Amino acid sequence: MLGFFIFAAAFVLVLTLVVRLARLNVRRELPETNALGLTVLFLSLLLLGWWFVTRGETPEQRILNPIILPSPMEVLQAFPRLHFEQGLVRSAGVSFLRVTAGFALAAMVAVPLGVYMATFPPIAAFFRPLSLVGAYVPIVVFVPLTLAWFGLSETQKVGFLFIGCFVALLPMVIKDISDVPAAYLDVAVTKGASQWQLVRHVLVPVAQASIWDHLRGVYGVGWGWIILAEVVNAERGLGYLIDISNRRGHTNAIFAVIIVIVAIAVACDQLWRLGGEFLFPYRRTR
Repeated sequence: MLGFFIFAAAFVLVLTLVVRLARLNVRRELPETNALGLTVLFLSLLLLGWWFVTRGETPEQRILNPIILPSPMEVLQAFPRLHFEQGLVRSAGVSFLRVTAGFALAAMVAVPLGVYMATFPPIAAFFRPLSLVGAYVPIVVFVPLTLAWFGLSETQKVGFLFIGCFVALLPMVIKDISDVPAAYLDVAVTKGASQWQLVRHVLVPVAQASIWDHLRGVYGVGWGWIILAEVVNAERGLGYLIDISNRRGHTNAIFAVIIVIVAIAVACDQLWRLGGEFLFPYRRTR
């Protein structure tokens, strides 16, 4: 535990020294090419450090044992076995359908509920406990609960993802609607807008771009919870592959599956970004 504190303190100290010595300006715009170059530099240093601590033919020759951290080449070698022997692509497709189904159900409920809670105080008072669940109840407690409710079934996995996405999305939608300036409502009222028209033609249109951004973020959260959703009697899915690889001691396969999860999540995130630029072109930064 002491080592973690030392590492954290050293990291913050070094980062502070870099900021001071580089004389960085507060919130100064960074050219896209420079930003991309810094990102590539970080990834290059990460891969170099990874190679350095895992180089060597035998565990005795390495700084870190392959059970703790396999080498980059060992991780790459795990992909063919995962694909041909354990159905990597099929498992990725199953996980994608589960995440999408749980997220879609959560969005169908959380978005309108959040709009109404932020708009009508009686609705907010009635459903207030739901908005507190995400803030105070760890999502992992819903794994045994959904197992008790739905058993070892596909419904349990989608239900768990639904709950995870719902409790994350609801407070965000409430905040987005609450942040709409009252001036917009006042102008609409002076024009004779009804209460329903205030919701449909003022609150939702003004907040919809922010809601889209939060939908994008919560979909990524769903990919973060897929391991928990598929850890019990899954038989298929990326979480199932991680569980099986862990039981067999195939750490390189675990890293390979993690890479697949990150790749899918990043690809989906970019699709969400492109969708946002298409639907809300006025928010494009360039």
